[in-house]
Amino acid sequence: MKKWITIIVLLFLVIGISASVLVYQLSRNPLDHQRDLALKRVEDETAIVKVEDTSFYNGSKSYVVVTGQNEKREKLVAWVPDKKGKIIEKKWANGITKDQAINKLNDEKKPKELLSVRLGYESVGPVWEMTYLDQQDNLNYYYLLFSTGEWWRKIENL
Repeated sequence: MKKWITIIVLLFLVIGISASVLVYQLSRNPLDHQRDLALKRVEDETAIVKVEDTSFYNGSKSYVVVTGQNEKREKLVAWVPDKKGKIIEKKWANGITKDQAINKLNDEKKPKELLSVRLGYESVGPVWEMTYLDQQDNLNYYYLLFSTGEWWRKIENL
């Protein structure tokens, strides 16, 4: 009898793990497809020849953000719009770094916990979006202009 219970428990465990993996893969398919289309466009329409990283940004419009290098080994960033819009391409050296953006946030707001920092694109151009918790555990969003490091927008106390 113990043998049957063990077999049934193991069977349910295997089915549960398999179902979880399947659901995860199915939920990632649209993102993977969007990333693959963006990478194809970057290959065809930009100077990026070696991709280093991709990320997603969902602000007023959705973008796949691709960082990489050109043939001269200069670091570039490309913002690929979700729709068939024009790709925006900038040199990494023409903007502030992630560390500089974080340092500015730490100096001015003293966050309790930094949740995420990502490149995005808004009506003003390329931005760093920083999400953090303040000392009262309120959710906050801060946006810095990529080109100058100036504050563009903040959404506080959510």
